[in-house]
Amino acid sequence: MKKRVVVGMSGGVDSSVAALLLQQQGYDVVGVTLRVLPDVGGRHYNPETDESVRKARAVASRLGVEHHVALCSDAFTQTVLRNAHADFAKARTPNPCCYCNRHVKFGWMMDYALELGADFLATGHYVRTAPWNGARRLFKGKDGNKDQSYFLFAVPDERMAKVLTPLGDYTKAEVREIAARHGFANASASDSQDICFDIYGSEYTQFLQDQFGPMTHGGNFVTEEGKILRRHEGYHRYTVGQRKGLNVALGVPAFVRHVDFESGDIVVTPHKDTVCFKEAFLEKCVWHGNIDEKVGESFNCMGMVRYRQRPVNCEVFPLEQGCARVVFEEPLFAITPGQCAVFYGVENEADMVLGGGWIK
Repeated sequence: MKKRVVVGMSGGVDSSVAALLLQQQGYDVVGVTLRVLPDVGGRHYNPETDESVRKARAVASRLGVEHHVALCSDAFTQTVLRNAHADFAKARTPNPCCYCNRHVKFGWMMDYALELGADFLATGHYVRTAPWNGARRLFKGKDGNKDQSYFLFAVPDERMAKVLTPLGDYTKAEVREIAARHGFANASASDSQDICFDIYGSEYTQFLQDQFGPMTHGGNFVTEEGKILRRHEGYHRYTVGQRKGLNVALGVPAFVRHVDFESGDIVVTPHKDTVCFKEAFLEKCVWHGNIDEKVGESFNCMGMVRYRQRPVNCEVFPLEQGCARVVFEEPLFAITPGQCAVFYGVENEADMVLGGGWIK
């Protein structure tokens, strides 16, 4: 009997080819398109007018597989939108994709897949999964320019055990070639960017405030010595390391060094080196393997504090209550609260994700 796999299908080329490859491998494929956004402004969602659904259905029909539309706006609202709102309120810069992958795509959608009788959940992410010391572990994808392992670090081991990632051994160019060879209309379509937050064309930070209440207030731009430079209307618009759009007169380019959510003040500096740090503290850490048993110890690995950053040597000290301290071998620019630090192995394990956490 064929193993059943539910493939999250957005209508894009990646998930379409993922479904094709799994079908070719002999799986019983079922396509699912998620609707994550809540209804706003009196508008009610109609899947028949959703372009993503139309494209996904076309591919599913071409492959001869089932296709479902799953409404998960409640889960998305509670685990992604509310977390993003809370982050902005505390002057943190949210990383909603990491929230979404853990709680929605590999949380809610996996539960939905199991209800459909699936043995596995698959997505079009450019990552690899493979057995390692008795567990299924997450690895970087073959295409270094498209690798998305950073965004999946928080998927727990018990969930990863039921995940298939067929694009991990392909480059984006190869995926497009496969799509074109099989006549997929989306073979040359451009990649979507932050499509989950295209809230009916409005700025999603305003949408968050409309939904959940105020999350910011005005304050002053100040120098490191405390000199007031000018007022601003909301600290949520600024993040550590930001240089553009500050409109402060220092005579030289300035960088955001710190954002104080209580006063609303934003400390700026002309000295880029003062926005570089060797140490960070993390919370809500997720570790893979037996790393969570190493509280009180430390381990050496490679770490990065933003997507597509060059990983650098570091030492990680797991702490109690899901926290950790990390010391990098060299100062890193703009270690930003709310973003994620993700860690990889060394030498022959350099592509394996060890875990990570949210920067405090």
